[in-house]
Parts: sequence; structure tokens; C-alpha cells
Amino acid sequence: MATHSQLTRCLLGLLVYMRPFRKEYLLASTYSLLNKVCDLIPEMLLGIAVNTVIKKEFSWLAYIGFQDLKVQLLLLGVLTLITYAAESLLEYLASIKWWSLAQLIQHDFRMAAFGHVQKSTMDTFSKQKIGHLLTSLNEDVNQLERFLEEGVDEIIEVIATSVLVGGAFFFLAPSIAFFAILPMPFIIYITFVCQQKLNPLYVTIRQKAGALSAQLANSLLGMMTIKSLVAEERVEKKVAEASCAYKDSNCKAIRLGALVVPLVRLSIVFSYLVILVYGGLLTIEHRLDVGAYSTLIFLSQRLLWPFADIAEISTNFQRVMASTGRLLDLFQLPLERSATKTINLQGEITFDAVSFAYNQAPTLQALSFAITPGQKVAFVGSTGAGKTTLLHLLLGLYLPTRGQICFDKHDILDLSLAALRRQIGFVAQEPFLFEGTVAENIAYVHPVATRAQIIQAAQDAAAHAFVQELPHGYDTWVGERGQSLSGGQKQRIAIARALIGNPAILILDEATSAVDNATELLIHRALARISQGRTLIMIAHRLSTVKHVDKIFVLQDGQIVEQGSHAALLAEDKIYAHLWRLQTGDLRTYDPSPISEPTPPKALSRRQDG
Repeated sequence: MATHSQLTRCLLGLLVYMRPFRKEYLLASTYSLLNKVCDLIPEMLLGIAVNTVIKKEFSWLAYIGFQDLKVQLLLLGVLTLITYAAESLLEYLASIKWWSLAQLIQHDFRMAAFGHVQKSTMDTFSKQKIGHLLTSLNEDVNQLERFLEEGVDEIIEVIATSVLVGGAFFFLAPSIAFFAILPMPFIIYITFVCQQKLNPLYVTIRQKAGALSAQLANSLLGMMTIKSLVAEERVEKKVAEASCAYKDSNCKAIRLGALVVPLVRLSIVFSYLVILVYGGLLTIEHRLDVGAYSTLIFLSQRLLWPFADIAEISTNFQRVMASTGRLLDLFQLPLERSATKTINLQGEITFDAVSFAYNQAPTLQALSFAITPGQKVAFVGSTGAGKTTLLHLLLGLYLPTRGQICFDKHDILDLSLAALRRQIGFVAQEPFLFEGTVAENIAYVHPVATRAQIIQAAQDAAAHAFVQELPHGYDTWVGERGQSLSGGQKQRIAIARALIGNPAILILDEATSAVDNATELLIHRALARISQGRTLIMIAHRLSTVKHVDKIFVLQDGQIVEQGSHAALLAEDKIYAHLWRLQTGDLRTYDPSPISEPTPPKALSRRQDG
């Protein structure tokens, strides 16, 4: 359950964040306040007009030279018109200011939160649910936008009306004023008691909304898998469960929130009836001016009816504070820290007794190796051996638990990670393409690249031929996540994207896993040419892709258990040789116990036995 301290933290956090815009919201608040003042003046003029017509009394206009009652009435009409015009103008100015401020803050808040998430550590980011992040960056920011557009103005209206109309009551009829404000404490008590119970419900609603968003995102991203498994009904059931949980949490809040308005209305009616009856009696007894009585009748609506909206205002406030709290929580994610030192990479990499653990579970253990500039190396091993973790450490996405990683004899802790990554070309096993054209994706990290450079990178990645066959060539739109391209085409574009920046180090994570043998041969021929003068690191399951590299490191349980050239490792006839025979169909016996590989089928074993 959220506490008052949590609400205070959220409100203060929002105000601190809005500090750069204080001139804007102070001006908007001034417009809103003046608008409320002008909105109340016509009721005051009405009371004067009633006295002028019914009692034929001189008003304050007589003191400034207008003695004729008809002229006074005409002037009151003109003043009313001017007041309404001023009120309309101020309402327009206030609306423009609040809406503009809402747009400025929602954009600035969203970009600041998104920027902080982008700069957070990979370890922290990997623990976040994408659906929850999307909910915070979209729905929660939009909730704040709506509150600034309308909610703040409503709060000003309640406060200004209470002070101005309350003051008018005490000025015109002190004996009635007490009865007019009598329901206020009760209304406020009802509202805040209900809101105290509503607040945890709104927090739950935001959590359920995030869970629903996460379920929808996962389902949409996995649509191909869902269809291939004929799991539509199962997925639909999970989405329905998440949607029902969101619906039920909303219904609980609605049932409690709906109770507030009727109770508030009953309190308002009581006050209105007291003013109507008691004020009328005072007027009949000539203890209250008829014009003042008329003004009080109309002002009673202005005094109390805004309190009918206090429940909704408080509800919206609770919602926006819950949303603000979620947004402020994003700013608590620890940021990725790195030094500012930059170097021109030559391609030398050293791991010195490097260990790393995810959540206390060791993944790499005292890993040591050295790669010389321009050397071509590969890391192989069974699933879970630590290859992916090794890539994360090379890119500085994670930092070692123990040991030292050096680039050109400089500790990675002493280098700017951004500058380091700019000099490393990385191609993931499942490359991510951005929505845009083929050319835009290739030049994504080098936006000033010329068309000739883009084509050259595509040629080096064996992508130029198929790109030319696309409907619009390099200007073909690839769609979201490159969905209009095949897996092999996306991989080749990703290789071209990595090459266009002329990196000193090129890292390929199963970068040819989705291409056919002919295309793989073309890519490797291209890599043999373009890798001259740069360090090439390959992660592979298909050993045929790495047999021509200078050195192969065999990983097992986070340790290097073998290293050497393809021919040397085959000659040793150990783990690498066993993996090679498994992939090439050579079934000569070898004890596979050191690695987690599936045993041959029983029928095959019987054939071998004889």
C-alpha cells in the first residue's frame, strides 16, 4: 500500500523535475486564477442588477457619476459582457499554456526516462520486463500529460472558488456563510478516506496494465512460433487472464470511486437548501438584501459544486502520482559507468584470469587468453559453455567479477565504453534491423556514409546481389525488425552494417547460421579479404565456418580446455575433434562425458555393436 510519504516523494519528484518549466506553469496558473475570478464576477453584477431593478436602489455606479438607473443597468450589462469576454480570453490563454506545458513536459520526461533506461547497465536492463517499460514510457507519461492539460486547472478552480466565494459569503451574509461551508469538512473527509483506500488499487491497476502489455508484446513478437505450434488458444487464454486481471482491478476501484460522488452531492444539496430557505427567510424579514440573496443563491452553486469534482480530481491525482512513481523508479536504475579515455584500437585483446557470474552462478572461471592485432580466432563449445558471456564482456556490456580485460594493454575499466564500441563491429546471431530502408540500416552507425560506401559494405558482406533484386534496391523498406527479409538476408545486412564503420575488431556471433552453403562461402571469401588488418573473433556452433581461422579456443564450463588450429585440435583427438566428427557424420567413438552432447539413437548403437 502506498503511504503518504510515497505520495509526497512522487509529488516532490515531479515538482523538482518541472523546475526548468516554472515560468511556464506559473504563468499558466495565473491565467487560470484570473479566469476563475472573472467567472465569478457576473454573479456579483447580477445581485447589483436585481437591486437596481426591484428595489430601484442606486449602486456603486452612482458614486462614479451614473445616476440614472437605466444607464446603470445598461452599464452592468456591458460590464458582464466584458467580464465574459475576459473570462473566455483567459480560458483560451490558460488552455494553450497548460496544453503546451503538458506537451513539453511529457516529451522531456519520456525522453529523459528513455535516455536513462538506455544508459542503464545491461545487467539491470535484462531484468526489466519490456511490457512494463513500454507501459511506463507510454501510458504513464500520457497520464501525466492529461493531468497537466486538465487536472491542475481543476485543482486551481476548487481552491480559487473556495477562497473567493467563501470570502463573498462572509462579506455579504456572515450568518449564512457558516451553513454554506459546513459540509466542506465532511466532503473532504469522505474524499480522502476513499482515496486512501483507492490508492493501492490504482497502483495495482498500473501493475496489471504492465503485465497485460508484457503479455501482448510477447505474444505479438512470438506470432510465428505461436502459429507453428498451433498455440493460439493457449496464448489467447493467457492474454484473456491478464486482461481480466486488469479489468477486475479497475472494477474494484470503480465501485469504491463511484460511491464518493453521491455522498458529496447529498452534502452539497444540504448546504444549498439551507441557503435557499434560511437566506429566503432573512430576505423576507428584510435582514438580507434581495440582491445579496440572489447572489448567494448563484454563488452557492459555485462554492460547493466544484467539490463534487474533488473526488475525480483526487482520483486523477492518485493515478498520476502512481504513474509518476513508476517513471521516477526508472531513474533509479543504475547507470553504466565508464571512463572518458579513448584510444585508437589496434586489435590486441587480453583476458587475464577473468571470472564472471550471473546472480552468484559462475559462468566464466579464471579465463586467460591473448589475441594479437589482425589475428583471426574462434570460440566454440557446447551450449552453456560461456560463449555469449564472453561476447558481453568483450563489448563491455558486463564487467568481470574478477580478473582484467585489456584492449591494447589498456584496462577496459580505464576506457570509454562508447568509444570502444564504436571501433568494434558486432553481428549478433539474430540481427536486429530497424524500421527503414536497406541503406538506412547499413548506414545506421555511420549516417554520413555515401551511397558508394554503403554499396561497398554490402558487397563485402555478400549482400549487394540480393539487394539489387529487391523492389527498390537499397531504398526498399524492410519493415519492423526487418520482417520483409529472410534470416540470411538480415544477417548479411547486419554484417554490412558492422563493416561500414571500418572497425578495428570484428565480432561475429553465428553470423552465417541463417545462410545456405553457397552464401556462406561467399561471406567467408569476403571476410577473408576484409579481415586483413583487423582482428576477427568468431563464435560458432558450425565448425566448418571456423576451420580456417588462426586459432580456435574450445570453451567448456566457462574455461578454455583446448586451443590451437583446426588441424592441431583434430590431431589431439579430444573435445574439438569429437564435435567435428559429430557434425561431419564421422561416428568414430570418443567418450563425450566432458561435454553435454546427446547420445546416439538406440538403433544406431545396435548397428555399431554389430
